[in-house]
Amino acid sequence: MPEISIVNRGVSVSVNPAFSLLNNYRMQNIPIQTLCGGKAMCGRCRFRVIAGAAHLSPVKPAEIARLGESLIAAGWRLSCQSHALRDVSIELPGLEEELDDRPRSTA
Repeated sequence: MPEISIVNRGVSVSVNPAFSLLNNYRMQNIPIQTLCGGKAMCGRCRFRVIAGAAHLSPVKPAEIARLGESLIAAGWRLSCQSHALRDVSIELPGLEEELDDRPRSTA
C-alpha cells in the first residue's frame, strides 16, 4: 500500500488507493479540516505536495475550480479528490489556520 508522509506533522500513514486521501485520513483518525464532506466545495482539505506529485491521481476539474490554476501549479491539491497510487510526501495546513473558502478564478 502507498504511504503518505505528512512532513509537518511527523506522521506517515499507509493508504488504500481505492479511497480518497480524505477518506483514508478519516479511517485512520488523522485530523483534517472539511466542511463539505468530500465534495470539493469548501477547499479545507487542501494539502501541498512536497514530493511524489506524479504518484497522485490526475487533477480533477473540481480541484481547479476550487483552488485555481496558480495554487495547483504551486503543488496544492484537495485530499477529497486525490488518490495516492504510490508514496507521496505532503504538508497539511494546521487545524488552527484560517483557510479562504472562496472559489478561485481560473481566468
